[in-house]
Amino acid sequence: MTTATALEARHLVKDFRGFRATNDVSLSVREGEIHAIIGPNGAGKTTLFNLLSGFLRPTSGEVALFGERIDTLPPHLIVRRGLSRSFQISSVFPSLTVRDNMLVALESPTNLPGQFWTPLSRLETLGPRADQILADVGLGDAPDRLAADLSHGEKRQLEIGISLTQDPRVLLLDEPTSGMGSEGVNRVIALVRQVARGRTVVLVEHNMSVVSELADRITVLQYGQVLASGRYDEVRRDPRVIEAYLGEEAHA
Repeated sequence: MTTATALEARHLVKDFRGFRATNDVSLSVREGEIHAIIGPNGAGKTTLFNLLSGFLRPTSGEVALFGERIDTLPPHLIVRRGLSRSFQISSVFPSLTVRDNMLVALESPTNLPGQFWTPLSRLETLGPRADQILADVGLGDAPDRLAADLSHGEKRQLEIGISLTQDPRVLLLDEPTSGMGSEGVNRVIALVRQVARGRTVVLVEHNMSVVSELADRITVLQYGQVLASGRYDEVRRDPRVIEAYLGEEAHA
């Protein structure tokens, strides 16, 4: 692992009509690491994710990707700089097949969407890349299934695949194991490890078993502020974290 900084938040503040959702949040994510953001409900995790990915503009503060300030850019330009994300709520096209979902995502940064009379064969030039990503995320045997017919876990796999179509250097995953049973959780843990090879991953996650399995470092939020940050074994012993979030789980 290198010591270069991939993603950095600097004193982020976000206000919503008098409510401060994040308050002077700073964090530094090293290139090549898996960094988890945890905290109780209402701690500001989703707001922070939206600030990092450009879906919200900060009231004050900055976000930098590999040293370049990105918080003034719209989301699509941030993606082109090398940052992609998944969402907590399913964001696939349910009426399209698994493969067509991938093709739509792959064509988005090209000039194909604006060429209305282009033969479908042009789109098929993206097929090999779509098939490769589907194989990488464990859906290589399901290209013709409708996305609507996928299980919850399979939809999460597809969403991660869609995020990978932009070949991100930094991937943000919002609650990747939410609502899953143990089998699905284990599948996603293996998948995150695989997609993290050669890139940086930041995830919001409630399941502390997942965090302990995956995260090189974690940041704990409470009331919109950073409560603690460091390696999992260090943070889980912090009395403030035990009181605020981990409770008895920290002694397990």
